[in-house]
Amino acid sequence: MKRQLINLFLGVAVVWAVSSCDIRDNKDVNPADSFLRIYDSHQFDHAIGPVDVAQTSENGYLLLGNYRRDDTDFLGTYIASTDENGHFIRNTYMRDNNVHPVGEFLMLGGQHYFVSMDAVSLQAYLNHVDDSARVVSTIGIGVTYPMFAKNDGDDQFVLLSYNSVDRTTEVSVVNVDGTILQQSAFGIGAGQEVEEPIIDHFTRTGRELPFFAGRMENGTYYANGFYNYTLSLLFTDLSDNSPRGVVQGQQDQGGISALLPLNGDNFALSRFNYGDQFASSMATLNTSGTTSANDINSHPMLEWVVDGKVKITSLELNSSVYTLIATTAKSQQIVLHFYDNTGAYVGVDYLGFSSPYQLGAIRVTADNGLAILGSTQVAGKFQRMCLFKKSEAELSAIVQ
Repeated sequence: MKRQLINLFLGVAVVWAVSSCDIRDNKDVNPADSFLRIYDSHQFDHAIGPVDVAQTSENGYLLLGNYRRDDTDFLGTYIASTDENGHFIRNTYMRDNNVHPVGEFLMLGGQHYFVSMDAVSLQAYLNHVDDSARVVSTIGIGVTYPMFAKNDGDDQFVLLSYNSVDRTTEVSVVNVDGTILQQSAFGIGAGQEVEEPIIDHFTRTGRELPFFAGRMENGTYYANGFYNYTLSLLFTDLSDNSPRGVVQGQQDQGGISALLPLNGDNFALSRFNYGDQFASSMATLNTSGTTSANDINSHPMLEWVVDGKVKITSLELNSSVYTLIATTAKSQQIVLHFYDNTGAYVGVDYLGFSSPYQLGAIRVTADNGLAILGSTQVAGKFQRMCLFKKSEAELSAIVQ
């Protein structure tokens, strides 16, 4: 009886939260343009964390998340689909050895994929998922402990992973068949204490670390992983196992937390150092030498939570290109900082009310709006995923 009452209360809370921010009272506004949705779960005790969001071919959304399982040390894989208004359609809780989903959603040959891991062999998986959140196929990739994946063109992707046997951070270019086309491996250093934060990241017994990778316009690959005892931003052409450039952090207590290549050696980025948070909308990095993250000219972000996810993207509004840096504020709202193409600060927006909200991922939508995936605590105790949609008009009003 107690369980039924709690479930009923949770359902009412979710309905209220969703309906309270609905904009349908304005008949001139398309409900797909702007909304907030909070997604309940039939699994009462599951805390569902956000990983990534992507738009489907019919302008609905795919949501990738994780949840704690009691039969493995790793987080389970959760996928959900919605319509264009953000209304829930269906979800999939993967119950087999498919665990630890990582961002980003990949678009390969016009189809959606994501990378995860086998709970026993630790091998990386490439999963093809349809618009209804059903996994169509799963193939193995010849690496272990996947950390991050990002598109590298239309038919291949960059994969960041960890090899616990060789104790190396690996950067691989992989095609849709799971074949590794290029790969470089960078030693993390000797000693158990160096590997410990990496394993704690995978089991979530420690902090979730900001692993990421990608490719610059000039063809240089970058990766944020452990190298030579320290969380470091590496630049490489994947021709050998020596990075071309290194931006060193402070063991696992400092380094780069998010990065967006702009032009040449200019980047928008965020960094952290022993709990302090910093951001720069335009920083020039030495991509062919060794430098320290602490020497990057950046601004203290005093309102940011410690260890919160930071996401950076660019978008065009009113014929001008803007940089967006998003994270979670200490007020437990999702905060969006906007900068123009000179790096000047032009606007801010806060998402969330009543309950605490945390950022998971952001994605520019087909209508030039923004999809923001996050999590919230319903009734103060039930972690559920949420999806904000901001329209192009709303975003334009922020930067004007």
